[in-house]
Amino acid sequence: MTLLQGVNRILRSAREHPVSSLGDATQNDSLLAEQILDDVLMREQMTGLHVNTAEAGFDRRDSDGKVILPSNTLQVRGWNQHASRNFFHRELDGEVVLFDADEQPATSNFSSTGADTETAYLRITWCMDFEDMPAPHQFSIVDQAAVEYQEAVLGDPQLGAKLEARAGRSRAIARAYDMRSRPSNQFEDGRSHGPRLGRAAPRAWPYN
Repeated sequence: MTLLQGVNRILRSAREHPVSSLGDATQNDSLLAEQILDDVLMREQMTGLHVNTAEAGFDRRDSDGKVILPSNTLQVRGWNQHASRNFFHRELDGEVVLFDADEQPATSNFSSTGADTETAYLRITWCMDFEDMPAPHQFSIVDQAAVEYQEAVLGDPQLGAKLEARAGRSRAIARAYDMRSRPSNQFEDGRSHGPRLGRAAPRAWPYN
């Protein structure tokens, strides 16, 4: 699905005519639909999907000891030998910089920590463009955006209920797709014996 197709699906959901192009400052409806779609796009990716999360190592710079991350970074967690490290990211002077909160105070200078941080190993989540996402996620994002757009421009309760039902189906399909895409892991994907043994196996999908 292209971005134009997604915006037109949102417009049709509110009983409005589709547009032939995006970015026209005179077309307030399509601009609002695109803005809402962008908001939902980021919201759906913030907690991490299989498609926008990866493990990687990032080397620190020799000049100032900083670890610079991609500008579209949404979330970072320690991985591999740094799985227990308390990392977070923040924009600093126009760059997205990794911080180590295990140090007091938290620092972005990894050459001063005295730890094994020549390379920081991270599980990183980034914000993908709409057109780069798989179709199940695209439909889920567009249909959720359609609910919010209809509320903003029409506020029809009956139409809103129908759109919410459609968005719920699309979101369920997207979550099932995300779970099937993840590699099987006995600790995270195996059947839990928690209720019987008084413990539970960790699972990623409730947070998506």
